[in-house]
Amino acid sequence: MTPAEFERFVTSLFEGTQAGGAIQNLTIQNHEVIRGADGDYDFDATVRYEIAGGMSFLIVVEAKMHRNPIKRELVQVLHQKMQSVGAQKAVLVSTAPFQSGALAFATTHGIALVTVTEGRFTYETKAAAPRPPLTRAEAFEHFGLPTFVGHTYSQGDHAGTTHITTMSPEYPDLLAKHLLADQTTQ
Repeated sequence: MTPAEFERFVTSLFEGTQAGGAIQNLTIQNHEVIRGADGDYDFDATVRYEIAGGMSFLIVVEAKMHRNPIKRELVQVLHQKMQSVGAQKAVLVSTAPFQSGALAFATTHGIALVTVTEGRFTYETKAAAPRPPLTRAEAFEHFGLPTFVGHTYSQGDHAGTTHITTMSPEYPDLLAKHLLADQTTQ
């Protein structure tokens, strides 16, 4: 995945959320600088929208194209930035997995975490002889798999468990449920 592909995918996650109808005046801006209570912050993206005839919401988005697992500290910093600028929601999108401390902190504080991977890696086969992974074209042609997908994390049904949901722009209802402020899904 190139940095440009990653950025396009992150933006596409939010573009599809308006399809559900509850969202009005959706605007997505890359690299917006917002003045907070303790300084200025340059967010990788911001998402602004309205619901219920004029209630305004701000989501701040950080995108991390890392190789190593994302630590709790990165989620804590995003949480502090969210509070400083008065945003209703924060989303951290990464190409690397999240450490357990990052997942726990995000779940406790309502921060959405998304791990991005290629759709072709969500399909697994077993064969007698080793086979190379599907190409992007083969994955789409044979199985209809999107080029990229995201995995979001939320509290599981039992204490200490995590629920993982696979999503892509083709499923706007899931995107709205997991990535927008909780008020859109009540």
